[in-house]
Amino acid sequence: MALVITQDRIEVMDEPGAGIVAGDAHALAAISYRQLDHWARQGWVTPSIDAGAGRSGRRLYSADDVVRLDLLRHLALARVNPAVAGPLVARCEVAAGDIRMVWGPVGAKDPEQLGLRVVAAGEALAAVEANGAWVVYNPAPLRARLAGSAPAAAAAAPPSPAQTQARAQRRSA
Repeated sequence: MALVITQDRIEVMDEPGAGIVAGDAHALAAISYRQLDHWARQGWVTPSIDAGAGRSGRRLYSADDVVRLDLLRHLALARVNPAVAGPLVARCEVAAGDIRMVWGPVGAKDPEQLGLRVVAAGEALAAVEANGAWVVYNPAPLRARLAGSAPAAAAAAPPSPAQTQARAQRRSA
Protein backbone atom coordinates (compact mmCIF):
# COMPACT_ATOMS: atom_id res chain seq x y z
CA MET A 1 0.00 0.00 0.00
CA ALA A 2 1.37 3.42 -0.94
CA LEU A 3 0.44 7.01 -0.23
CA VAL A 4 -0.15 9.09 -3.35
CA ILE A 5 -0.19 12.82 -2.82
CA THR A 6 -1.41 15.21 -5.51
CA GLN A 7 -2.29 18.89 -5.39
CA ASP A 8 -5.97 18.13 -4.91
CA ARG A 9 -6.08 15.12 -2.61
CA ILE A 10 -4.28 12.44 -0.64
CA GLU A 11 -5.17 8.83 -1.24
CA VAL A 12 -3.85 5.40 -0.41
CA MET A 13 -3.32 3.13 -3.39
CA ASP A 14 -2.64 -0.58 -3.51
CA GLU A 15 -0.88 -0.47 -6.86
CA PRO A 16 2.88 -0.96 -6.90
CA GLY A 17 4.97 2.01 -7.94
CA ALA A 18 2.64 4.62 -6.47
CA GLY A 19 4.41 7.53 -4.86
CA ILE A 20 4.66 11.28 -4.50
CA VAL A 21 4.78 13.23 -7.76
CA ALA A 22 7.58 15.77 -8.19
CA GLY A 23 5.14 18.69 -8.13
CA ASP A 24 4.12 17.71 -4.62
CA ALA A 25 7.49 16.44 -3.37
CA HIS A 26 8.97 19.90 -3.71
CA ALA A 27 6.06 21.49 -1.86
CA LEU A 28 6.24 18.97 0.98
CA ALA A 29 9.98 19.59 1.36
CA ALA A 30 9.44 23.38 1.15
CA ILE A 31 11.80 23.85 -1.80
CA SER A 32 11.19 25.19 -5.29
CA TYR A 33 10.54 22.89 -8.22
CA ARG A 34 13.72 24.25 -9.80
CA GLN A 35 15.70 23.28 -6.69
CA LEU A 36 14.19 19.78 -6.83
CA ASP A 37 15.30 19.43 -10.47
CA HIS A 38 18.80 20.70 -9.70
CA TRP A 39 19.30 18.31 -6.80
CA ALA A 40 18.01 15.42 -8.92
CA ARG A 41 20.42 16.30 -11.78
CA GLN A 42 23.28 16.43 -9.26
CA GLY A 43 22.27 12.96 -8.03
CA TRP A 44 21.77 14.14 -4.45
CA VAL A 45 18.08 13.21 -4.14
CA THR A 46 16.64 11.27 -7.06
CA PRO A 47 13.17 9.74 -7.37
CA SER A 48 13.49 6.16 -6.17
CA ILE A 49 10.08 4.92 -7.34
CA ASP A 50 10.06 6.15 -10.95
CA ALA A 51 12.64 8.41 -12.57
CA GLY A 52 10.22 9.34 -15.38
CA ALA A 53 13.12 9.37 -17.82
CA GLY A 54 12.75 8.88 -21.56
CA ARG A 55 9.04 9.58 -21.61
CA SER A 56 6.60 12.22 -20.60
CA GLY A 57 5.79 10.35 -17.40
CA ARG A 58 5.96 11.76 -13.94
CA ARG A 59 8.81 11.32 -11.54
CA LEU A 60 7.65 9.55 -8.40
CA TYR A 61 9.39 10.06 -5.08
CA SER A 62 9.12 7.86 -1.99
CA ALA A 63 8.46 9.26 1.47
CA ASP A 64 12.15 8.65 2.32
CA ASP A 65 13.14 10.69 -0.76
CA VAL A 66 11.04 13.60 0.50
CA VAL A 67 12.69 13.31 3.94
CA ARG A 68 16.09 13.53 2.19
CA LEU A 69 14.92 16.62 0.26
CA ASP A 70 13.78 18.25 3.50
CA LEU A 71 17.07 17.28 5.21
CA LEU A 72 19.11 18.86 2.41
CA ARG A 73 16.97 22.02 2.61
CA HIS A 74 17.47 22.10 6.40
CA LEU A 75 21.23 21.78 5.99
CA ALA A 76 21.31 24.51 3.33
CA LEU A 77 19.37 26.85 5.64
CA ALA A 78 21.97 26.11 8.32
CA ARG A 79 24.63 27.35 5.87
CA VAL A 80 25.99 23.89 5.07
CA ASN A 81 27.20 23.80 1.46
CA PRO A 82 24.77 21.53 -0.49
CA ALA A 83 27.64 20.46 -2.76
CA VAL A 84 29.37 18.99 0.30
CA ALA A 85 26.25 17.62 2.01
CA GLY A 86 24.43 16.41 -1.12
CA PRO A 87 26.52 13.28 -1.79
CA LEU A 88 26.24 12.23 1.87
CA VAL A 89 22.49 12.83 1.88
CA ALA A 90 22.21 10.72 -1.29
CA ARG A 91 23.81 7.75 0.50
CA CYS A 92 21.91 8.29 3.76
CA GLU A 93 19.48 5.57 4.80
CA VAL A 94 16.40 7.04 6.45
CA ALA A 95 15.70 4.78 9.41
CA ALA A 96 12.23 4.19 10.79
CA GLY A 97 11.24 5.32 14.23
CA ASP A 98 12.03 8.40 16.28
CA ILE A 99 15.38 9.49 14.89
CA ARG A 100 17.51 12.57 14.40
CA MET A 101 19.96 13.23 11.59
CA VAL A 102 23.12 14.93 12.82
CA TRP A 103 25.53 16.86 10.57
CA GLY A 104 28.88 18.07 11.76
CA PRO A 105 31.02 19.24 13.19
CA VAL A 106 30.31 22.42 11.24
CA GLY A 107 33.51 24.18 10.21
CA ALA A 108 35.68 21.08 10.57
CA LYS A 109 39.05 21.61 8.89
CA ASP A 110 39.52 17.92 8.20
CA PRO A 111 36.93 16.56 5.73
CA GLU A 112 37.32 13.14 7.34
CA GLN A 113 35.76 14.51 10.56
CA LEU A 114 32.70 15.89 8.77
CA GLY A 115 29.73 13.60 8.41
CA LEU A 116 26.05 12.83 8.53
CA ARG A 117 24.81 10.37 11.09
CA VAL A 118 21.38 8.93 11.83
CA VAL A 119 20.88 8.41 15.55
CA ALA A 120 17.99 7.48 17.81
CA ALA A 121 16.28 10.58 19.21
CA GLY A 122 17.41 9.73 22.75
CA GLU A 123 21.05 9.60 21.61
CA ALA A 124 21.04 12.93 19.74
CA LEU A 125 22.21 14.98 22.72
CA ALA A 126 25.16 12.69 23.33
CA ALA A 127 26.05 12.86 19.63
CA VAL A 128 26.26 16.66 19.63
CA GLU A 129 28.07 17.08 22.95
CA ALA A 130 31.37 16.48 21.17
CA ASN A 131 33.52 19.47 20.24
CA GLY A 132 32.20 21.69 17.47
CA ALA A 133 28.85 22.90 16.26
CA TRP A 134 26.27 20.45 14.94
CA VAL A 135 23.14 20.69 12.82
CA VAL A 136 20.34 18.41 13.99
CA TYR A 137 17.36 17.51 11.79
CA ASN A 138 14.14 15.96 13.12
CA PRO A 139 12.07 14.28 10.37
CA ALA A 140 9.03 13.69 12.63
CA PRO A 141 6.97 16.76 11.54
CA LEU A 142 7.44 15.92 7.86
CA ARG A 143 6.61 12.26 8.47
CA ALA A 144 3.38 13.35 10.19
CA ARG A 145 2.44 15.42 7.11
CA LEU A 146 3.31 12.49 4.84
CA ALA A 147 1.16 10.17 6.95
CA GLY A 148 -1.75 12.48 6.30
CA SER A 149 -2.24 13.87 9.79
CA ALA A 150 -1.41 17.47 8.86
CA PRO A 151 -2.39 17.90 5.19
CA ALA A 152 -5.48 15.71 5.34
CA ALA A 153 -7.72 18.59 6.37
CA ALA A 154 -6.38 20.79 3.59
CA ALA A 155 -6.61 17.98 1.06
CA ALA A 156 -10.21 17.17 2.00
CA ALA A 157 -11.38 20.72 1.35
CA PRO A 158 -11.98 21.58 -2.30
CA PRO A 159 -9.74 24.31 -3.72
CA SER A 160 -11.09 27.83 -3.38
CA PRO A 161 -12.16 29.71 -6.53
CA ALA A 162 -9.07 31.92 -6.16
CA GLN A 163 -6.80 28.83 -6.00
CA THR A 164 -8.51 27.32 -9.04
CA GLN A 165 -8.11 30.58 -11.00
CA ALA A 166 -4.45 30.95 -9.98
CA ARG A 167 -3.73 27.36 -11.00
CA ALA A 168 -5.40 27.93 -14.39
CA GLN A 169 -3.35 31.10 -14.94
CA ARG A 170 -0.10 29.26 -14.15
CA ARG A 171 -0.97 26.51 -16.64
CA SER A 172 -1.81 28.98 -19.42
CA ALA A 173 1.38 31.01 -18.88
